[in-house]
Amino acid sequence: MFFGVPSPSNFPREMKSEHFVIHYGLRNPNEGKGRSCDGVRDHTLILTYLESLERLYELMTSHPWSRPAPIVDVGGRTHVFAFNHPAITADDPFAVQPSAKQGSVPFIVLPCRSHETTTQAELQRAAAEAVHEATHVFNYTERPYDDFNSQNWEWFDEAFAVFMETKVLAGNPDYVRFLMNWIDMPETPLDHSSAKYQAGMFVRYLAKRLGNEFINNVWVNADPRDDPLTAIQKLLGNRFRVVDPDPTVQDLFASGYCMDPYFLWDHESAGLATDVFTRYGERAISESCGLREGSPMWSAKGYLDHLACRYYRVYPKGNLSQMTISMATHNGTAVKRLKAEVAIVTTERRRKDPRPRPLLPVATPQPAQNELLSTTFHDLQVDEIDHLVLVVANCGQRPDKEDDRDHDDDIEYTISVSV
Repeated sequence: MFFGVPSPSNFPREMKSEHFVIHYGLRNPNEGKGRSCDGVRDHTLILTYLESLERLYELMTSHPWSRPAPIVDVGGRTHVFAFNHPAITADDPFAVQPSAKQGSVPFIVLPCRSHETTTQAELQRAAAEAVHEATHVFNYTERPYDDFNSQNWEWFDEAFAVFMETKVLAGNPDYVRFLMNWIDMPETPLDHSSAKYQAGMFVRYLAKRLGNEFINNVWVNADPRDDPLTAIQKLLGNRFRVVDPDPTVQDLFASGYCMDPYFLWDHESAGLATDVFTRYGERAISESCGLREGSPMWSAKGYLDHLACRYYRVYPKGNLSQMTISMATHNGTAVKRLKAEVAIVTTERRRKDPRPRPLLPVATPQPAQNELLSTTFHDLQVDEIDHLVLVVANCGQRPDKEDDRDHDDDIEYTISVSV
């Protein structure tokens, strides 16, 4: 969204740092009119903003980011306005964006007050919001918000800004506020409008696997016409596939980003996020079952939108000589987008094997549009196993159909497990 341009003349005070100037007013000044809801309590908030803005600036202009200075006006600083703008009220505190513009010069709007219950939480959030919005100013230089091709980058822009919060403000837990639905709703598409902040975990994962410089290059080296995933794939070349439904290919999305964060607590996992796990627990499971020798076949139906996943757990009981896990699609005209992989989780809650076991195509007299994938485990050492986790991922990069449902292709499937 583009806000009306605030005028510095409407703010009685300003505070400058090397690269930023904040315009603001006091709620209770010693002289002059009080600003009420548009005023800050004292200067602590403004100083916190300035320190965090400069820390982000220093990081973004240093290796490996090495970004050029952002677009500024003749004053040479980015203008920041601290007031009670309707878009940043307590009811919608994350709508703060530097997407307003003065000509082609971006500026930042930050809140002048907070509903956080402690001063520490208030200032932690203030620091995070300042870093987040200053990141947008740097990204604006690469992809101005009024450029048509930039629309596909909105989710990645927000994800990158959340990621930079964790790089600049190590130890500040404020970013975790975005991740409750990331834990509870893994079936939400990565680029869904409601998930753009939680997609910071995707950027964080890529950074762990590929390095910070790679993530930065996605911004500075991408073709202007590319979307983020296309840009990532071009940078990867032949090293990895970023998204690939082929069960014989270990891609970064399904085999990596969907599988590894199941092991949030495991220090050997690229999905390690103990702070997130401590706050919200493990990612949500769609269904679980327990099977022993002689149990009837267990099955479950599900559906999945593009760039999303679901988790299923199987608890083996007693001695099992064989277990077969299968997935059948039955979507009629659905293209082959689903990938299914299984990891064995030990009694120590670690992954038994470094690579997940893929479900592979089975030749059956299915309708041409459908598919059966399957894998069989022999001689499971049940006393060493806590459970098996099946990860189903939709590797489609956009919906099959466009209608009033946001990012929705609803590919249906049936999971079955037999012993």
